[in-house]
Amino acid sequence: MNQESFVEHFARTFERLTFVQLARTSGWLRRQGKIDAFEFLVGLVFAQMSALRLTLNAQANCCTVPVTRQAVDQRYNARTVAYFRAAFEHCLHQSLAQAPPPALHAALAAHFAAVHLVDSSAFDCPASLAALYPGCGGDASAANVKLLLRYEYLRSQFVPVALVPGKRSDQGLAGELPALVQAGELIIADKAFVKCQALRDIEHTGGCFLFPWPRSVSLWLPQPQGTSEALDLAAALRASTASQLEWPSVQLGQQPDAPVVRLIVFRLSEESANRARAGLRESQRKQGRTPTAAALELAGWLILITNAAVQKLPSLAVAYLYRVRWQIELVFKQCKSILRLDVTEVRRNVERLQCEIWARLIAAIVFFGWHGHLQAASWARRRAELSFGQVSAQLQARGLSLASALIAGGSSLRSLLWQVWNHLLWTTRKGRQRTRKTTWQSLQHHWLAV
Repeated sequence: MNQESFVEHFARTFERLTFVQLARTSGWLRRQGKIDAFEFLVGLVFAQMSALRLTLNAQANCCTVPVTRQAVDQRYNARTVAYFRAAFEHCLHQSLAQAPPPALHAALAAHFAAVHLVDSSAFDCPASLAALYPGCGGDASAANVKLLLRYEYLRSQFVPVALVPGKRSDQGLAGELPALVQAGELIIADKAFVKCQALRDIEHTGGCFLFPWPRSVSLWLPQPQGTSEALDLAAALRASTASQLEWPSVQLGQQPDAPVVRLIVFRLSEESANRARAGLRESQRKQGRTPTAAALELAGWLILITNAAVQKLPSLAVAYLYRVRWQIELVFKQCKSILRLDVTEVRRNVERLQCEIWARLIAAIVFFGWHGHLQAASWARRRAELSFGQVSAQLQARGLSLASALIAGGSSLRSLLWQVWNHLLWTTRKGRQRTRKTTWQSLQHHWLAV
């Protein structure tokens, strides 16, 4: 999608009539009063992008007709939450409908139609949300929100999948993964999401997966006579001097329909292995345990499982491709440090607090959408990569101007969007540490450019 169609599509995404209809459907708007439905949402999402605190006064000032902060506060109720959630789903749908072409990572697109990075991150919230988002209890916060996120690496697409209570485990969310991947696509996630049924479902869709092996899942080698033999991986690694080993066909568990995967292991550097073993000893010490010799041996290796054929994903490239997963950790960091998803001043108004979370997620969709399309345009023109942090900072600084333009609509909105687009395209170029290769450069060097 070129820059003209993106600017036009963005303007159409935030048309006033669309949000007025969403407000009517959700029951928030029954009769027209002083507070306009579109201005109410834009005031929270855009006008306060650069604010450290989301305040009622700032939101009230976005209304064309003067209203008080008390009037704004009274409009937060269960129907308001439904309205903001519907607005979020609309913005997400529009963002997915205008996916930018693979730019920087186009070489990887020749192997996989999409590369989905999936993970979750939790953040504490006021105790007033404990009934809706209960925490894990104990010394932890009474209320905690967990965000399950999918980030499409090739196109830099930000896709929040679910908001769930913080006490819900990642393995309990593993059932969500098969719906996120289609035929010819790859999904990468942490070992906490490994669940045999989910792996089977992903394979049935024609998709591929790449996960670390969790020690709780036993390994078995299929035998010609139809039986299987247990694989003592720690013993096999201890006896080897190789830096890389592979078992092309390993069964996860002994169930009749257990998934069969490729098992690829890579020896960690001495420094990394010692750090991993020290972390293992410390975690076991806190539980009053001592790590076994097998666990210490396994901690010195990167152990990965995949169903992708060698022709599609060469063994040497597996470790470099798995490193891409850390991009989603950067996304979570950006959501918290730049978008301040985990920051709120609300303590008692539960509905307002929920609307703030949905508003921050709408802003995140906007920021990642702009960055993805700007990145594609910049790469096509001058092979330059753009900084998400710089794009976000400049959009945040223009939040109030964007809010005013969106409320005004028409030619003034298009004019501002064009100005912002052209300015960001030429002023947000990412700096590079020349002495150190990025994950992407390593992946190209060891696989894609060969």
